Amino acid sequence: MKKQTKTFLGSIVAVIAILVIVLAIYIADLTAFPGTVRETEAMRQVKTDGVKSTFHQGVIYRYPGIAPMLEVSGDYYEMGVQYGVLLRPEIINRIGAMEKIYQWDAVETGVSYPRLIAEIKLQARQIASRLPQKYLDELRGVADGSGVPYDTVLGASLWYDVLMAKHCTGVLMRGAGDTLIHGRNNDTGLFGGEEAAKMVVVRYNAPGVNQITHMDWVLYMGVETGYNNKGLGFSEETLSVKEPNPNGASLPYLIRTVLEECSGLDCIYPWLDKYPTIAAYGSVWSDLRAGRGAVVERIPTALAKNELKGNILWNFNRIYDPKLAVQQKAVYSIVGANTDREKIAALYPNKSAYTVEDAVNFLRATSGTGGLDYSWCGTKTSVCNWGTSQMVVFDTNTDGFYMALGPYFAARQEVYHFFTDFTRQPVLFMPAQPLDPLVEKAAQIENRLISPEDKLGEYIKLAEQYPNDANIQFIVAQRAFKLKQGLFATYAAKSYAMKPALPEYALYAGMASYYKKNVDQAVSILNNIDPSQLTPEQELYRLSVLEKVFVGREVEKADYYKKQKQAIIDATGVQAYYDSNIKPLVEALK
Repeated sequence: MKKQTKTFLGSIVAVIAILVIVLAIYIADLTAFPGTVRETEAMRQVKTDGVKSTFHQGVIYRYPGIAPMLEVSGDYYEMGVQYGVLLRPEIINRIGAMEKIYQWDAVETGVSYPRLIAEIKLQARQIASRLPQKYLDELRGVADGSGVPYDTVLGASLWYDVLMAKHCTGVLMRGAGDTLIHGRNNDTGLFGGEEAAKMVVVRYNAPGVNQITHMDWVLYMGVETGYNNKGLGFSEETLSVKEPNPNGASLPYLIRTVLEECSGLDCIYPWLDKYPTIAAYGSVWSDLRAGRGAVVERIPTALAKNELKGNILWNFNRIYDPKLAVQQKAVYSIVGANTDREKIAALYPNKSAYTVEDAVNFLRATSGTGGLDYSWCGTKTSVCNWGTSQMVVFDTNTDGFYMALGPYFAARQEVYHFFTDFTRQPVLFMPAQPLDPLVEKAAQIENRLISPEDKLGEYIKLAEQYPNDANIQFIVAQRAFKLKQGLFATYAAKSYAMKPALPEYALYAGMASYYKKNVDQAVSILNNIDPSQLTPEQELYRLSVLEKVFVGREVEKADYYKKQKQAIIDATGVQAYYDSNIKPLVEALK
């Protein structure tokens, strides 16, 4: 009996030991990124002749200075293998870039790197469990072809659903002869722009479905920007909603399915309406052959469409349909990025017929009312901004598409015409539009994977290098204020002294005067600002400081500013945001 018990206990210990080992391996796999990348036998089968490389039915063209152009054919697993083999150098670079981004993000969010990776992988696995099997086969093929772990491929492919972006611009324009032009800016650069802004053009030829061409990041197997061989084009603008649906469908993969199955605009609505999604899209669709287009808003629980009826229709990152707008995150109703871009768009000339050049110029736009440069004026956001990493234009009459790339202000870079026939090298369509060297230097800082404190240090160096530029002084003031550093007051005073007529400069100068205990000057500056020239968020800062000034001194005035402040908070539903983001900064001025 004792011998049997001993044997039984020994078996339990052995099982526990095995489980511990398995669990350790599982945890190590779950928390590692990118994991072990291996060489594959298939790499030796690649045949290269100049700019062209082939493997099985796949072919890739790497023209100098141009995004790689890959075409894959066969069933989904085979397309994945071709993708993994032929794009392996770019895939290795991509996962290296993502590793840097995740390490940076871990520091910024205060989450340990292993935990962050584990959360990303677990979310990706959960989302993948709801993908059609054909796409899972394709992802497995990419892993097998590239030698990159499957979980890494999965996490990279579902990057949007897990993390999402926050800007982007879409526009539809009526061309000559009732044709259609469809343009977009992809503003993802600010999320690791120096690492994330590299794109690849991929064409899928799967049996029984439409051919799809899309231009997205390496390993992004859904579609964010693309079209099919039936003339149906797509681009997206991210929306932030109060209630995401963690059990919903992957948006990029849903879009890919729609492009595979649909040949015209009327087909897409039932597809998008059928599947609840994780997050939300403000998407632009173009039925180029029919000359029809629409902005379609898809939140996790509902759908709204707005078809092009006039000559121009644009879309930014806010929910336009009033029935759906109740799901808009409150904070996006008080910051100025979307309204800034809409002000610029509203100034664009209304024509009876637009050209591709017009679409490019719209996507390059930076000038607001009175010619004010929104790319270099306080915290204003221009249509083409320092987060813009890609610009694409589709046109009814086009053989292929037009694209410009860069880590920032991509639309201002050289625009190339990419042809349907990948054997044809893309040609320059429009030259680059030069940037102010100072604006470019600031964009380089903004897109670096460094801490806010380090960015502030770099901006201070730039302000010292350009002492007569008001906006670089303001950038230092604004960033230092957000970090609760008293040096903001010195730089705020500098920017205001150079350009006192700019309301945002005046706002920070008024707060700086309050910080320096020059109360009368603070009141004078802040009361001379036209509130209509501020965003609601900026107006909350102005009213909060004025309220503080008069608390304990003039009760009626303090109450007046408090009521105005609360009216904005109540109307926009941003009490929680105010309490956590604005109030602490105002309190720090004491």
